[in-house]
Amino acid sequence: MIDAAITISSVLSVVQNNMCGLGGDMFALVRLNDRVFELNSSGRAAGRVSIDYYKNRGFRKIPSRGPLAAVTVPGLVKGWGELAKKFGSRDLFGLLKPAIDYSRDGFPITEKYRDSIRNSLPMLGEFKNWRAIFLPEGVVPARGHNLKQKDLSTSLLSIAQSGADDFYNGSLSEKISKGIEEQGGVIGSDDLRKHESTWVENPISTDYRGVKIYETSPNSQAATVLLWLNMLETFDLSKMRADSKKFLGVMVDTCLRAYRERARSIGDPSVTPLPANFTSKRFAEELLAQGQSTLTNFTQTRPKINGDTTYFAVADSEGNCASVIQSNYMGFGSGLVPSGTGIVLHNRGCYFSLNPKHHNSLSPGKRTFHTLCASLGEKNGELLFAIGSMGGDVQPQIHAQIITQVLDFGSDLQRAIDKPRWIIPMTIYEQPSRIYTESDFSELASKNLRVESLGGLSSQCGHAQAIYKTPDGLFGAADPRGDGASVGF
Repeated sequence: MIDAAITISSVLSVVQNNMCGLGGDMFALVRLNDRVFELNSSGRAAGRVSIDYYKNRGFRKIPSRGPLAAVTVPGLVKGWGELAKKFGSRDLFGLLKPAIDYSRDGFPITEKYRDSIRNSLPMLGEFKNWRAIFLPEGVVPARGHNLKQKDLSTSLLSIAQSGADDFYNGSLSEKISKGIEEQGGVIGSDDLRKHESTWVENPISTDYRGVKIYETSPNSQAATVLLWLNMLETFDLSKMRADSKKFLGVMVDTCLRAYRERARSIGDPSVTPLPANFTSKRFAEELLAQGQSTLTNFTQTRPKINGDTTYFAVADSEGNCASVIQSNYMGFGSGLVPSGTGIVLHNRGCYFSLNPKHHNSLSPGKRTFHTLCASLGEKNGELLFAIGSMGGDVQPQIHAQIITQVLDFGSDLQRAIDKPRWIIPMTIYEQPSRIYTESDFSELASKNLRVESLGGLSSQCGHAQAIYKTPDGLFGAADPRGDGASVGF
């Protein structure tokens, strides 16, 4: 099962590297033999960066594209090595062979992939190494174009032959660090060599309607989901209509409360430890007792047009499961491609603040607040579901909407994923002013939040995927908003 997860992750890093890739990060929840583990394979900020480093160069915020946007070490490849070492049964060469083949021989790009290249062109078109890969004939390739990535294939082959550490302390590492330096980037060979992933057994969880729900720990934002569900459990949602003003009012009010605490408390736990009571029922009750949630200091925020994350789950009939999410952050990341590697480095570190008083302020060796979330659910000690979605800052909103549809209203996961959603875009630095909806949720309107329609199902509301276990067996669910699929073996 873990072998399959590594292969899926590596293939996605080739055929969906507009959303994830060797230059990005990964989080995973792994359930094996009735035990749950968490892998945090997100990277830390380079040793040479600081708030002054950017301010002295005239920046008021970290650039979102280009060499100075690649602030943190990519953690994904290290994650493959950790998964293989701890739980794998096959050598890395065999597991990465499909990804090597797809990068060398090519794959037909989808319409959404083509659109992501076109949409990224205004931001990334100035970077020649990026253009050489994704504009192979000097123009945006057509749907169905067979995209070959020779340099990426060579990098994958190097990892397959020498191990995941080749990315961090080997010949590939030397090529990466040299290519970064040539283009004026900040990640050096020491940063790559020092990178480590983090394992946690029994990650953070809560009980919701008799189901034990695990979410990835900080620096992931997913603790927000647990706090939110603890508040929702105090309401008898099943007696409300799922599209009623009362239900939607409860969802929005508790969302804003949970996100307010997210903005205060979630970051690198080595710098800002998650409060011990954050996922407790008592803390949820205290928040609800504070009266109606309010919003101040409004900053208009809008959802990003393009997806930037890939989630997948893999499970077997014994209830073993991996819930995995990986990302470049923004589509195609920073655009920085070290020459000869085919690897686009992510721009996750541009989420850091240059405000020294903010808990997510930039400093060397620090992990930034991370939008990636992955979830697992158990009932009576057995696997019930694995859920995840792309969607940046709104990922907890997607989790909560799907979970309540399943556990409060009895929906199966596919119908819950198909159901129209609403989202309230907001970072940890901003207050929202709008709710975006895929359906007529006019009941959501308030004096503080204006409702705007997305005109139907939209990628801006995430691409969710899931596996769920019933007495009849395992079932998969894929989001009609994206290119995902449910596949049985």
